[in-house]
Amino acid sequence: MRYAAILIVLLFVVVVYWLFSRRHKRAGSPKTATASNVISMDRHRKAKQSSTEQLCSSCKKRNGKLIFYAQDNGSVVGLCKDCKTKAQKKDMLPL
Repeated sequence: MRYAAILIVLLFVVVVYWLFSRRHKRAGSPKTATASNVISMDRHRKAKQSSTEQLCSSCKKRNGKLIFYAQDNGSVVGLCKDCKTKAQKKDMLPL
């Protein structure tokens, strides 16, 4: 009789532990919501299309695409086609 009572109590403890661990696993599982670390490329494409042209580092005009050069001190400047001669006079290295 004593062994039967111990067996019933032990079985009860095992069942309670199993139910608790099962419930804990469900609560800790990743949710099916849209929150994610993945960045949508659609936003990136739209932002790139709507971006305006960059300013020239020398004349501060928006003259289309810039050519980037490295100065002697290591800084990078973006120059338009009109200011290309300034870069050649200063012997800047194109990037």
